[in-house]
Amino acid sequence: MELLRAGDERALGELVAGEPRATRFLLGRLWDPDAELRRGAARALGVAAACRPDEGLELVRRLMWALNDESATHGLSAIPAIGEIGYRAPELIEAFVAPLASLVWDDGLRPAILEALARIAESAPELVRPVCAAVAGHVDADDPRQRAAFAVLVERSGGIDEA
Repeated sequence: MELLRAGDERALGELVAGEPRATRFLLGRLWDPDAELRRGAARALGVAAACRPDEGLELVRRLMWALNDESATHGLSAIPAIGEIGYRAPELIEAFVAPLASLVWDDGLRPAILEALARIAESAPELVRPVCAAVAGHVDADDPRQRAAFAVLVERSGGIDEA
């Protein structure tokens, strides 16, 4: 918790790389009231997933499940961690990009999904480019956060593939 509060991403990354049990603690912090703690936890989970791909894949599955209505979890807080995992370990997220993008119809999730897809596109634009056209139709032109996130997404992914 001290490392999260201090914002020491390097030390936190070293901790999660060497201590698999830290992942459980970090998962809980995704729902912390403090936005900085949530952001730090998401980034650290990206490091953990990249260090231990088998566990990382299971982590992505759990986070995606949190977006499912049947999970009885408010999945919004899971989305930044999905984006961080995709940024740090794109091979783990490949099968989940389209399912994540398919949830962009949800007004409450849309800004976070756009931001997560843009984060993934930083390291793996080829994974995100195919979903840009479908996502475009859902962006609320009156919402500056959505417009900005979509612009970053398109820029980082290299454009919109036309069908």
